[in-house]
Amino acid sequence: MERKLALQFIEGDAKNTSVMLVPPEILYMFNEKGLPYGNYQNIDSAKFYNSDFIQYVSDSIFLENYFTYFNKHAKEYGLEIYFPNDISEFLKVQNTSYIVRFSQMELMEDTAKYLVEERRNSYQPSMKEIDYNLIALSTWFDISMKDSVQNFTYFDEQYITDDIYGNYVQDDWSFDYRFDYTKYEIELEYIYEFAKDMGILHASYVFDLMLNSYIWNKLPLEKRDNFHYLHYNVDYHSIEVAEDAFIMMESE
Repeated sequence: MERKLALQFIEGDAKNTSVMLVPPEILYMFNEKGLPYGNYQNIDSAKFYNSDFIQYVSDSIFLENYFTYFNKHAKEYGLEIYFPNDISEFLKVQNTSYIVRFSQMELMEDTAKYLVEERRNSYQPSMKEIDYNLIALSTWFDISMKDSVQNFTYFDEQYITDDIYGNYVQDDWSFDYRFDYTKYEIELEYIYEFAKDMGILHASYVFDLMLNSYIWNKLPLEKRDNFHYLHYNVDYHSIEVAEDAFIMMESE
């Protein structure tokens, strides 16, 4: 029954659904990596200008990439997308309408460690630490129906990292096992591509949220105990159990 209702929404109601996207006022950018020893008047500023990536990111380009691909992907679902400068048109629509406010977006740079086991000195195990860069996007969404005073807050965090490729090799003389690797670091263009990917992903999360809300409201009470949160794969036109989704934040 859930899949039948899902198809009803995908093939019918979704094409009569409007969404107002309200972008954040600013993209916050932080560097969480440590600083060299010294006296700093402003720690946050010092970290920002000592960052390897964040200081070079254009917030306008990042957000433009994000919302361009969010908008493009949302339209593939049949949704009608509006932005704040379309408010007069949005207020006139009579169909089902949602407002998605991006209450906060944070781009953060940090370092993490990848641990691998090596064997040296008569096969005694030892751990090798490989530092790698990490760029994370954290986003908070306030989502509501157009004519409702009730809204729900959702959260998502995704990240990209350096790529590490390696394999174990054995020394011909000592017979030690070591992990040899090559690290390909994040580049600025990867961060802008990350913005596009996040726009696509979050558009799918928003659609899945509306899809499952529709199913839940249509399901008989006795069917809700076995409810499975579904995902619609627009590329393959398939309905499947969702592996990932927004995290719903508890109301204070």
